[in-house]
Amino acid sequence: MFPVLHNNAALSPLSMRPVNRLDWLLDPFFGGDVSFTDQSRSGGPVAMWEDDDHVTIEADLPGVSDNDVDVTVQNGMLFVRGERKPAEGRPYIYDGRWYGRFERIVTLPEAVETEAVQATLMNGVLRIDLPKSPEAKPKKISLKTN
Repeated sequence: MFPVLHNNAALSPLSMRPVNRLDWLLDPFFGGDVSFTDQSRSGGPVAMWEDDDHVTIEADLPGVSDNDVDVTVQNGMLFVRGERKPAEGRPYIYDGRWYGRFERIVTLPEAVETEAVQATLMNGVLRIDLPKSPEAKPKKISLKTN
């Protein structure tokens, strides 16, 4: 089963962009994309892989502190919510970074042990290790002979 990634860009509308940015008006004319499904406004790129025992997810969250990220597992879904805040007191000439709230929802490919999930944020990368539940792990069936 392939995982399903959902972006909730409704949490980060165009109004969350810095006031001094005008490039969003010009992007459609010069090849930019201001669509609401843009990864930069939904929490950044995500990678997911699995082995026999774990499902692992990494999300790039540069400039986001651990206090501004919430990770929840519920009913076979992983929710990563947070906010990237701009530095205060900087009079930007130009700022192409994204700011505001984001949410990423991942439908997990296997059942996981929610009590054993671990999440770490290091160097702008959020890593979530989700141990598979015993019933989701492969089980070898021995054959009986008569």
